[in-house]
Amino acid sequence: MEDNIDVSLILNKHGWTTFLLNLNGAIHEISISSVFSEPLYDVAKLLLSLLNNEDEMAMHWSDEPGWSIFQISRDKTQRHILSVEIGIAEDRDGSQYEKMVDFRIKQKQFLIIMFYQLKKIFHLLTEKSFAKDREGEFPYAYYKELVKRIAATFPEIL
Repeated sequence: MEDNIDVSLILNKHGWTTFLLNLNGAIHEISISSVFSEPLYDVAKLLLSLLNNEDEMAMHWSDEPGWSIFQISRDKTQRHILSVEIGIAEDRDGSQYEKMVDFRIKQKQFLIIMFYQLKKIFHLLTEKSFAKDREGEFPYAYYKELVKRIAATFPEIL
């Protein structure tokens, strides 16, 4: 199980997002186009799925060309443990899939790491200069629901 892990989700201008994963000091970078994918919406929906105790979740992100595919599954006996696999593929369906990285992580740790990236972007978007050329990229309704669910489940992390 990994605990030497962090993520940075960077909302760039004009429909691009950068996802950086630091796993044991190794940095993995994924560029994401919002033309065929909605990374911030996907992260919010993924976290809500975790809070709904779903067993299997996935995110598919376009990086023109190709796709990055996140597969998250819950351990069957230790349900607070998640297995995460990230790979790249030729298309959304996973043709010519190649695994980049995989790790196991506690759900609460994963939730904190990912939620705080959304929270950071939420607050940055209140600045007019930052929000310019980033309109429509943030899932405000999902974020509001996520904050409500976290407050009910893990209030100490808000």
